Amino acid sequence: MIGAKPRKGGRVAGSGAAATAAAREAGAVRRPRRPRRRGGVFVPLLVLLLLAAAAYGAFSLVTALQRGRIATLEDSILALQAETVPLRFMVTERRDGRLVLRYRLYDLAGEEYAAAELSLQGETLYLDFLALPRGDAWLAFPYRIFTERVAPAAGAPLFDAVMGEGRPRSHRGGPFGEAELLELGRLYAAMTAGEPVRGAFGNAVHDLAELRRFELGVVYKVVARKKGGIEILEE
Repeated sequence: MIGAKPRKGGRVAGSGAAATAAAREAGAVRRPRRPRRRGGVFVPLLVLLLLAAAAYGAFSLVTALQRGRIATLEDSILALQAETVPLRFMVTERRDGRLVLRYRLYDLAGEEYAAAELSLQGETLYLDFLALPRGDAWLAFPYRIFTERVAPAAGAPLFDAVMGEGRPRSHRGGPFGEAELLELGRLYAAMTAGEPVRGAFGNAVHDLAELRRFELGVVYKVVARKKGGIEILEE
């Protein structure tokens, strides 16, 4: 019917087809495609390679520095005197199964850095040193004093007297610099703590005879040899 109004909410006939045709003629506008990201895998891989290279470089640098310190330390050890005297002692009293002795500790220059008096039960005296091989030479560190009646673990420790600010005072006054003394202090601390140190072992220095061979009032010295071996001799 001419002039009829479309129903409420209805569409004019043909309007949808006309709109579709118009859109086709005008060309529908499409959203531009986003460009694909290139190197989505390459960039993270490059970052990982750079991090690995940096880590390897840092490791190589640290390893080179460690090797340099070890080489310098070995050179200083080889420069040591053939014999050193790290400890002297004297038995002042022997009574009722006890020993009273005085001992003094010395550095490589022969300067005294510690002294004490000690009383222990027993008749045979043992002076315990820790020996550390480096290159073709040996280092001797005073460790403890005990007897046949006092177990080594219960003996008199010398660690606190020897160590000073992380450096063994027993090895001052010689060819070692401050950095080398710090390295020796680290090794000495590791040995006394029971941690594994390549080539290190405890070496008890003692006279196998009875204590009567130690005369009262006589000074004895502990001789440490660079080629290895520790011996108690009368001064």
